[in-house]
Amino acid sequence: MAAISPKYLSRPANFVIRPAPGWVDLAAEELAELTANPFGKYKFVPEFKTDKGAIHASNVDFRQALDWCMRLRTAHDIEWLAWEGKCGSWRDLGKVSEALKASGFLTVGPEATDVHVAVKANTSFVVTSGTIRQKFIELLGVKQTEDAGLRFRLDLYRDRLRVLVSLAGEPMYKRGYKKHLTSAAAPLPEHQAAACVRTALSTLEKIALEKVGLEKIAFDGVYVPFAGTGTLAFEWLAAHLDLGSGSFGRSFAFESFAGIPATTVAHIRKKMSEVRTASAGAPAILPPVLCIERNAEALSDLSDNAAHFCVLAGIDTKAIGVAAGDFFKTDSETALRAMASSGRSILMLLNPPYGQRLKAPAEAKKYFGRIASHIVDLEVRTGASFSGLCLIPEEPASAAFVKSLKGTHKTTTVHFTHGGSDIRLVVFGPA
Repeated sequence: MAAISPKYLSRPANFVIRPAPGWVDLAAEELAELTANPFGKYKFVPEFKTDKGAIHASNVDFRQALDWCMRLRTAHDIEWLAWEGKCGSWRDLGKVSEALKASGFLTVGPEATDVHVAVKANTSFVVTSGTIRQKFIELLGVKQTEDAGLRFRLDLYRDRLRVLVSLAGEPMYKRGYKKHLTSAAAPLPEHQAAACVRTALSTLEKIALEKVGLEKIAFDGVYVPFAGTGTLAFEWLAAHLDLGSGSFGRSFAFESFAGIPATTVAHIRKKMSEVRTASAGAPAILPPVLCIERNAEALSDLSDNAAHFCVLAGIDTKAIGVAAGDFFKTDSETALRAMASSGRSILMLLNPPYGQRLKAPAEAKKYFGRIASHIVDLEVRTGASFSGLCLIPEEPASAAFVKSLKGTHKTTTVHFTHGGSDIRLVVFGPA
């Protein structure tokens, strides 16, 4: 007798896709691309709506959401709307917990399952969020653990409750491709880096189309000074090789949901592996990547991370070069010259550690103006053409960077949020 599919797998489902902060439209664009090119045949046609902080997907085959979760690069999390309805009393909350158990996704045995429950309540139901959380945990028969992979979010507005369950568990920016993280003072999360790279490449393609009529651009090399732990370099490679957040062996919370068909997960992973193998099998289209770092501890971590990434991505470990150097000094330029022979088009990815370089925030303007001037000088001395991106924290510094490139490069500035701060992503290409 064939196994009966759990209710949550056989019905259209609703999901909330939470992007990297400030990148809703970009994540929606990526989601639309993946939906148009699925890794399986799914029963329903999804519908999407966006608001300021998220993408809301309805009429979704649950299996397609697994596809999204493993392939999206610019998302923070995907949450399944497991239950929605009226809840104005403890009795109602009890009905909610029974409905969740009946849906078939949660296995409750003699030993309590570890979960993490967050509650946001704006209601006349006169109890605290903590009390609601504790009661929900008791009714569901689970155990609250801060680092649990199974994560619930309860949104209670007046007497309307939404119970959302994370498909990812750990945030999706935790790719699993780094061996070391500690040497970076203020690391850029991977999904933020992916969004910056995607935006830069799209913008540079528009510049190339306007300038020479090229719909696609190709670079002879990728240069990453201030490389840190390697995030920008790795996310550029992930974009170039079409590798998703699940391409590097990490696990997801949905893999522990009861009833999730192992064949579906295996099929998606197989398709992702085929993409990885096809990309790795075409070395001629993979330009060399050069990462420069002046901090000795960070350099050691970067070297290990680069080798680890290459192994997981299935590419030659020589694809990523790592060298000690300072962006403003000859040691960095010497390494660059080996890659950037005259006339070559080089993509430059810049995330300068300005806080470590400056004695006072006011010096940021001078610092970023100097970086831009050095880019122009490098073009003159090497004969190469540089396009790329630079992350800048302050408006005067951004203005100085753009001003120093005026006449030699065309620039576009995009704002996004990182750590609660407004960051400027300046994309520059040939004028």
